[in-house]
Amino acid sequence: MCTMAPGLEEIAKEELAEKLNSPNITETGRGKVFFHGKYHLEEFCRLSCVDNIYMVVSRMFVGTRKQDLEQLYDHIKKLDFSEAKRFLGIQDKPEIIVSASKRGKQTYSRFDLSAYVTDLLVSTGKFVAGDIGKHNFPIRVDVDINTCILSVQLTTADFRFRGSNYGYMPGGIRPTIAAALIRVSKPDKADVFYDPFCGAGTIPRERARIQNRRILASDINPDAVVCTKNNLPGNIKVFQCDARNMKVKDNSIDVIVSNIPWGKQIEVESIAELYTDFFHEAGRVLKDKGRIVILTDREEIVECAEKRGFRISRKAVVSLHGLLAGVYFIQK
Repeated sequence: MCTMAPGLEEIAKEELAEKLNSPNITETGRGKVFFHGKYHLEEFCRLSCVDNIYMVVSRMFVGTRKQDLEQLYDHIKKLDFSEAKRFLGIQDKPEIIVSASKRGKQTYSRFDLSAYVTDLLVSTGKFVAGDIGKHNFPIRVDVDINTCILSVQLTTADFRFRGSNYGYMPGGIRPTIAAALIRVSKPDKADVFYDPFCGAGTIPRERARIQNRRILASDINPDAVVCTKNNLPGNIKVFQCDARNMKVKDNSIDVIVSNIPWGKQIEVESIAELYTDFFHEAGRVLKDKGRIVILTDREEIVECAEKRGFRISRKAVVSLHGLLAGVYFIQK
């Protein structure tokens, strides 16, 4: 099972089909894609749009009452975790931490579920309890109405955040979402790529993982420019400018991908004016048939793009921090 931001399931499925050897995709849920196949951990490192990879150990039935958790007792005690231990290279007793989620009307909480499974696994004598700071065998339990899925997480936070030595700015997105936006943009090795609202540089950093001709990044905020320069390799051109007055030549850009301000974490006087002025400049700097991919929760983007003669379509709706943001593909 792989997980991603809810709304990006179809994009993740495209990447799985492209980068893994014949994945048998069996099921799609909210923020989850289930698939069968035999892989090494190195193969999963090719994936860029998914947050985590899990090995599903079992599916079980469970009732909706707190006392029904006891139905899991006999089943979980008999589970074989040896394959997951081999995959993670663990020979001694694993130090476990159990996270849980649930959907439906149960009389138990996800914390009850997590505590019950933790205690049950430790009682077998095959595991020891870890904590958030020290564990090597993260287990996930998801209950959907009456179905309980137990899985072992195979990837760490470094997988989705690409390491920890990067600076961040307000309003930023995680690398996996940036990678999904880039996939929507139909990247090509001949692209001249530009992010004019670069923030901490997450989008151009993800684009640099794919062969390209040139990458540019800019932001009106000088602190963001400094942060981006620290986050990106030196061959990417980073500079300060207003996206309504880009320091870029006419007809010089193939593709723009950006997490444009939504007017929430970054205050904007008039979103409609910003978007309209941005599309005016984008029309100037883009080559013929140039394309744009934008992430925003503001519906004004459609009218603003069309007003400047662009064709616009929404490719996905992503759930982020309680908000629903559209992924828009825009063609000159």
